[in-house]
Amino acid sequence: MLEFLEREQLAYLIIAAVLLSVVAFTIPYMRRRKREKLRRRGIKKYGH
Repeated sequence: MLEFLEREQLAYLIIAAVLLSVVAFTIPYMRRRKREKLRRRGIKKYGH
């Protein structure tokens, strides 16, 4: 029973790590996309 709990916790830790890394990469990417769209519209200094 103890081994099963450890395995389940390990699975949750892996899922949490993957989700955190995806969020960490997605947020700057989305900000960059927004900045590029605004730059194309003619707004040069966004976020500075």
